[in-house]
Amino acid sequence: MGKVKKIILAIDTSCDDTSVAVVQGTQVLANIVASQAIIHQQYGGVFPTLAKQAHQENIEACVNLALKRAGLIKNKKINYQKLSALAVTIGPGLAPALEVGIQHAKKLAKLWNLPIITVNHIEAHALSPLLVPKNNDQRRKINFPVLAIVISGGHSEFILIEDIGQYQRLGWTVDDSAGECLDKIGRMIDLGYPAGPILEKLAKQGNAERWQLPLAMTAVSNFNLSFSGLKTAAGQLVNQLNKNQELNAQAVCDLAACVQKQVFAQINYKLEKILLSSNLAEKKYPNAQFCKKIKKGVIKAPVTKINEVWLGGGVSANIALRSSIRKTLKNYQKLSGKKIKLYLPYHKKFCADNAAMIGLSAGFLIDRKKSSNPQSLDRQPNLKINDFCQAC
Repeated sequence: MGKVKKIILAIDTSCDDTSVAVVQGTQVLANIVASQAIIHQQYGGVFPTLAKQAHQENIEACVNLALKRAGLIKNKKINYQKLSALAVTIGPGLAPALEVGIQHAKKLAKLWNLPIITVNHIEAHALSPLLVPKNNDQRRKINFPVLAIVISGGHSEFILIEDIGQYQRLGWTVDDSAGECLDKIGRMIDLGYPAGPILEKLAKQGNAERWQLPLAMTAVSNFNLSFSGLKTAAGQLVNQLNKNQELNAQAVCDLAACVQKQVFAQINYKLEKILLSSNLAEKKYPNAQFCKKIKKGVIKAPVTKINEVWLGGGVSANIALRSSIRKTLKNYQKLSGKKIKLYLPYHKKFCADNAAMIGLSAGFLIDRKKSSNPQSLDRQPNLKINDFCQAC
């Protein structure tokens, strides 16, 4: 007889979306998101105290709706006995926002006498391609090791996953994230908040070759990323276009295309270097001469240990990013003979912040008997994927 998959109620208030989900294993039984985009539009970004207030106003209704959609409320009574645990994001994220989810999880844990599983938000994004709809009860076989690429408004990371719970950060942004860069440049040309999705639409109508913008981190021997230089260069270009009264509708589309192209070019530049590394455990970086010899056919490309690539985070919803990564993987296959498949969240809504991925991650943690002590449970806004949380 098969193992019974535990049902978990998960909460995520890491930034500006209040999200509550009910998951069973990898299956999403319900996922509720209350967006705060309208609240923060006038500020051009997330205002932490307002985010906290909105979370406080939304969270109880989100919990009740998630339980109802998952079939755990009947005759106005909550059937919490079917829940095995509660899950909550403890970091990284905005401290005031994280606090709301944590406090509500503590309240429910006490009320229902349930354990709390604390979840790292980045780990959840990395694992999000494993989510499946509620009508799919089959867990696919994962071919480890896996490279997870998390590209969002707050984070840009390459994570080597040897197994669930065994992570190595290979590279990360040293300044702005990819999503943050796109949003900030979008705001420079009055695209509102969040600007990234609008910039993506405009880029489809633009000429990505009109201006040459910088590609950072090509002279450093590591897998890290940087987007602040691109943001600065784009800002200077916008100022010049405004000065010359040339920032018309087509120029905006062209700028969107150029910026998007360079942001994704840097991600793919470092992805290629990771695939061509002869020793990822030691983060061995392939130099330019080595790569040139491979592309000329003088030497054969090393066969990477990576068997799958998982793409998660808000920017992973971008079609151009997905296409560019598939192209890089196809080019690597030509050089090495090894085919690597790209896996994505099954719906775009699971690219953005959501509680379903928090519940998914908690399911793996509860399988390893990793529950938390509510008394020591606290927000950790700068938590990294391979850090141990103080509550675990």
